[in-house]
Amino acid sequence: MQTFIGLVALALLPSVLATECAADNCARAVTGTRRGDPFVTQAQSDCSHFQQKTITAPAVTITSTVAPPWYATACSGTVRYASACSCWGITGDAVTVTPTTTITTTLDAVPSFAK
Repeated sequence: MQTFIGLVALALLPSVLATECAADNCARAVTGTRRGDPFVTQAQSDCSHFQQKTITAPAVTITSTVAPPWYATACSGTVRYASACSCWGITGDAVTVTPTTTITTTLDAVPSFAK
């Protein structure tokens, strides 16, 4: 039960620690509209994928699975890119992955002797 409560708390952690939008060159590079609506749609999708974290239970492992895209070169790192994404209200979310268990059994055949 404590593990479950810990995982729930961990899953909620990104929303508690949500990065605030810093209206800087990074944010303008990511959220700018000069490239047109198709770009904005793609950039919002990129932000959603970037902000997604993977939590593998029962071990608590959090990984960012997506790097900032090419157009975010004005961002000095992933924290700045996450901040730019938060300008759209796109914050981190967590995906909980339950590990699979594989059980392999090897049986030695008992030799049968013909009579």
